[in-house]
This record gives sequence, structure tokens and C-alpha cells, in this order.
Amino acid sequence: KKTAFDWRHKILASYEQNTGEEFAGVVESDETFFAHSEKGNRHLKRPPRKRGSDPEKRGISTDKAAVIVSKDRSKSLKMTVGTMGGITKSDIRESFQNPLPEESILCSDGQVSYKGYSIENNLKHIVLRADLKQYVKKGGYPIQHVNELHNRLKKWIAGSFWGVATRYLQNYLNWFYMREKFKHERVTTEKMALASMHNTHAIKQYRCNNFAYEVLMATQM
Repeated sequence: KKTAFDWRHKILASYEQNTGEEFAGVVESDETFFAHSEKGNRHLKRPPRKRGSDPEKRGISTDKAAVIVSKDRSKSLKMTVGTMGGITKSDIRESFQNPLPEESILCSDGQVSYKGYSIENNLKHIVLRADLKQYVKKGGYPIQHVNELHNRLKKWIAGSFWGVATRYLQNYLNWFYMREKFKHERVTTEKMALASMHNTHAIKQYRCNNFAYEVLMATQM
């Protein structure tokens, strides 16, 4: 009964995103949050939440999965589930996988972990504080492109799937990444299929999904 579902996630797990060394120039990075969901789990440890409702805790709580989105001015893009709750320098490091080139300029909000990451990698760091309505600084340093991606990502997940299980959130980020990569192309299905077949580690990545989820949930503690 789960064959179609399993194959969907085998394919989605196979999509590989850009890593740090592929970024260049001005790089925007910011996190957004998704409420923890056990959609599809018939053995819930809590009453199921109604669609569209928020968890009782507000703000950055460990009931929310942090998604780190990074984008440069060309085509490099990275979207990863970092942790439950507020992100750390380690989460940013793991998101990029490989360090950004030293000549990069990292633009972020006031989250202190980005400052630590920039110091660690000898990067120029531009801070834009949304609470002060700073979206673009003099010189053309923005984070509004990443914030716009946040909005489209959330609308796509809510509108297309009525939310997704946190266990599979990274796979849907991979899917959205591929949609973005080929959004100006005509034959997107063919190219997405080829991208999937080129990954020789796809099955291994799919099989690691449950372990990755357990590691993610351990960050709540």
C-alpha cells in the first residue's frame, strides 16, 4: 500500500543541493520555522493538531523545525532542516556542508550564530534586522530574496500537501529546490528524473531518513 509513497521519497531523497563552495559573492541566509508534524502517524503521542493551527508555544520553540535557506545572486541555493528550535553555528556549518569562499559576503538577520559562522570562516558579514525594518542595506545587501523564498515554500507545502510530516520535511525541501532550479526550463520532469538517476547514493540516503529524524528530534532535549 505504501509503494507509491516510498518511491516518492526514494526519488526526493536522491536530489542533491548546492554545497558551500558552489556559492559566490553576496550570499543571503535566513531561517524559517515549521511546526512539528507527525502527519500520517497512527500512533501519535499527542492529540492530532487541526490543519492550519499553531502549536501552543509561540516564537522559537523546540516544537518547531528550523529550516535554513541560503541563496546567492546566481543559481546556488541550499535548503536544509537544521534543528528543532533556534539554530546554532554548527547547524549553519552543516547546512553549507563545505565552507563558503572567503571572498563571499554573508547577509543575515541578527541571529548571533551567523556572526559566529562568519568569524570562523573569515567572511564579511552584513546584518539586517527585520525588527528595525532593515531589508536592504546601503550597497545592495539584502535578505528579502531568501524571505520571499520562505513565503513561497510555505505556500507550496500548505497548498499542495496541507502540510507534511517533519520526518519527511527535508525531502520536500529537495523537491522545492529542484522546482526552483528548473523553474525557467520547459522539460522539467525529464531533467528532474535525470538528476535523480545520477545520484548513486540515493537508496542509502533514503534508508538513513529515519535515523536523521531521530537525530533531529534529539535536539529538542
